[in-house]
Amino acid sequence: MSEAEFFELANRWLNGQCSDEESAALEKILKENSKFRTAFLRLTNLEVGLRDLGSGTEEVAAVPFAKTSQWSKTAVIGWAVAALIGVAAIVMSSLDPNDLDTEDDFAGIDENQEADHPVAVLSKLAEAVWSESSQHSPAEGGAIGTGIIALESGLVQIDFYGGASVSLSGPAELELVSHESAILHAGVLTADVPPAARGFEVRTGEIFLEDLGTRFGLSAVSDSEAELYVFDGEVRATGVSGDSILVAGGEGMELKNGKAIPQDSTKTEKYPHISEVYEGAGSEERDRYSNWREASLELRQDPRLIAYYDFENLSAQTRRLKNRAQIDKASELDGGIVGARMAEGRWAGKTALDFRGEGDRVRFEIPGEWNAVTLFAWVRIDALDRHLSSLFLTDFFDPNEFHWQISSKGALHFATSPEGVIDIPKHNRRFYSDIFWNPKMSGRWFFLATTVDCEKNAVQHYINGEPVGFSGGTNRKKPLTHFQIGKADLGNWSDPIWPEAAIRTLNGRIDEFAIFQEALIAEEIRKLYVIGKP
Repeated sequence: MSEAEFFELANRWLNGQCSDEESAALEKILKENSKFRTAFLRLTNLEVGLRDLGSGTEEVAAVPFAKTSQWSKTAVIGWAVAALIGVAAIVMSSLDPNDLDTEDDFAGIDENQEADHPVAVLSKLAEAVWSESSQHSPAEGGAIGTGIIALESGLVQIDFYGGASVSLSGPAELELVSHESAILHAGVLTADVPPAARGFEVRTGEIFLEDLGTRFGLSAVSDSEAELYVFDGEVRATGVSGDSILVAGGEGMELKNGKAIPQDSTKTEKYPHISEVYEGAGSEERDRYSNWREASLELRQDPRLIAYYDFENLSAQTRRLKNRAQIDKASELDGGIVGARMAEGRWAGKTALDFRGEGDRVRFEIPGEWNAVTLFAWVRIDALDRHLSSLFLTDFFDPNEFHWQISSKGALHFATSPEGVIDIPKHNRRFYSDIFWNPKMSGRWFFLATTVDCEKNAVQHYINGEPVGFSGGTNRKKPLTHFQIGKADLGNWSDPIWPEAAIRTLNGRIDEFAIFQEALIAEEIRKLYVIGKP
């Protein structure tokens, strides 16, 4: 296919004019030609940019209650762009360059899986309990796509990509429609809408609210009844009659059956304030941190530990990561911090190390041989922008050494070889977990663990305390022999096998790491996760 033919076909696809046969032809050429893949990605980015530019020129108009399905053009264009990006993600998901150490088969993301395009971030949780009807139950810091957030109790703060921030108090049910619109089906919320997010839209039953740059509280009473209080600024409320009213700062209204009835403006206690979310989260966070510290002191005494690093009490000047395991010559296993910077860990007040630059790492030398190992770490993944991102890599890949890392597709990876690099395709045992990460999870903390038992010839990956299956690998049935470490890096790779594989820097943070000389059982892994969960 010539370049001219490719661009004509790609543009037809972007405009929704392709037949099934043409779409199949486009997918085939994208799989086979990296040059066209890059060009296609640029085309989709350009298309999204042009549509965003167009949406910025549309004036958002209020919609009568009787026509609540007709959201603003901004929201409609947002949905169109989301659909475009979703389809592009499906086409491109399996087309990345091979991210394995060698060219092996690897089961990647299901190409038929629809992309859940994020529209907001769950920025804070305070004693939140999710309802079974919730289509999302994200962790703090996690991105959220369209769909229903349902709380049984507690408080959450949701920051929409458009700039508005919503505090939701359970029991409540909020449906995210786009980056600048939502539906409150039940419960109480407070919305803080800065000037840049002016036009944020909320519907509850037959009542449609358009924010004009303000902070307001909204309570969903029934399909035809709601209570509104505007703390400051101005909100346009439109009822089933199609008539609109402006509610100004300091005013409260009962919106019922198309009528606005003034209500006592002093009764604002039920509307959650963002500060309450943070105060509630802070109290719970302090308790969890305290409980983990007690458990960490107990963990140090475990005789099965090879090494244990709690990442506590670091400072900008700290260049030594102390081994806390209570074993002989424990300090000999201290790590040297190279480049990586002190940062906030899972809880406020707890320190971690941030890995960002090409040279960032913690350098170890750990002697010994073992017939079983368990590795665990608390890791915040900001991006998977390498073919493989290092968790813990031994120098080079000598016989019986192992590598522990994350693939660019979002799978946990363990590899070892009894013969080293002599004949990797024949001898390298590699185990890729089910895919657990995607870009909308950027900034979220994960508990990652892998257990390996040579006598049982068994490898098991765990994500957040739960065992997961395998999405691929090589020679997984071949016998495993003993293990050794020697010189190794946390978050990087000092002595790569191939020059093109040199950059394996983790893009994220680590704030706890341990190595055991035994394969811990599932109950122990689960317990470590529960006590360490932020």
